[in-house]
Amino acid sequence: MTPLNRSLLVNIVEQEEEKQTAFYLPDDVVTNKNQFEVVEVIDISSESKFYDKLKAGDKLVVEGHMLRNISVFGSAATLIEENYVLAKL
Repeated sequence: MTPLNRSLLVNIVEQEEEKQTAFYLPDDVVTNKNQFEVVEVIDISSESKFYDKLKAGDKLVVEGHMLRNISVFGSAATLIEENYVLAKL
């Protein structure tokens, strides 16, 4: 999948979190996403202002709720628009 329209194709970097819960939730209950996520760049739209500044493998901090998970024709991808990129690690 090739990102277009100033989007970045990314993988979410799994972070281990220590959860301290005062009560138990059923396994099928989804809690809020992280406010911020660390992602790894796979590909960058040629229309993006980051096209010449980032490369595949770079790690970024992005707004977690703005990640878009897409699944088409059996292929899954995660995209984020360039304006939700906050920092490069």
